[in-house]
Amino acid sequence: MELLQLRYFKTVAEMGKINEAAKALFISAPALSTSISRLEKEIGMPLFDRANNKITLNQQGQILLRYVNQVFSTLDCAKVEMQQSLFLQGRHVFIASVSSTPWVDLVTNFTQEYPDFTLSCTSVRRADLQSHGMPSKFNFLLASSDDLPAYYEASLDYIDLYRDEPLVMVHKDHPLAKRESISLSEILNEPVFLPMQEFDLYKHLLVLFDRCGIPFPGGNAYSHLATQQLVSKGLGIGFTSKAIVRTPTLPVVYIPISEPCPPWTLRLYWRKDQIFSEDEKAFKQFVEKEYAVAH
Repeated sequence: MELLQLRYFKTVAEMGKINEAAKALFISAPALSTSISRLEKEIGMPLFDRANNKITLNQQGQILLRYVNQVFSTLDCAKVEMQQSLFLQGRHVFIASVSSTPWVDLVTNFTQEYPDFTLSCTSVRRADLQSHGMPSKFNFLLASSDDLPAYYEASLDYIDLYRDEPLVMVHKDHPLAKRESISLSEILNEPVFLPMQEFDLYKHLLVLFDRCGIPFPGGNAYSHLATQQLVSKGLGIGFTSKAIVRTPTLPVVYIPISEPCPPWTLRLYWRKDQIFSEDEKAFKQFVEKEYAVAH
């Protein structure tokens, strides 16, 4: 099975007619038909239904097309990464992250220790991870175990970094600011600023409120930094978590929630078949050392 065969197959599948596909590929229609027939023979099953001068993917062909699209998408990503490598002409590691906020300290500390590295950390949506997995251009993924479906997580290796749990964020002069813990029921009559729905914290708060039988508060959703600013002005109460970086200069305090909330684990993931470059090994070893010390 050759890439050229797969490209011919992809073009025919998308255009639905041999003659039109042949013109687009700048080859003869008989040569294209022969290539498709050889591919079907090699796979051992027909990939198209043929009728009325039209060729249509069957179920097996649709399955193959899905994987062929992944192959060419991966190759496109490889080309982009190689071009970036030529541009950077230095040491670099590409990281995907569901939310960049919890990893600010990690990125900062790594950059201080390895100033000759370019560390590219790009946010990815949880929904995309759920449906497509980690994009091929990235070497590592920073995420929680809840961000990935179990079948996909099984294809990855990882190290546990730390366990996270929610906190309430209040102004330092708020009546609740001196408390050691706050019950969710105590904030129902307060203006509440919610985390954005794509964050782990939002999902865990939903579960926690539901398990406690407490109505989930209405309100607008904001980023962590925006919530800090709003709370620092005394405009309401927000939520954060132990892992999310804080701004110590703001007049804000962070208090545990009294209702028990199972913590979630944040992890560094990589593919099981990953062959690490020296740069990637250096980053992985740094993360292992950084969080071994933290624990």
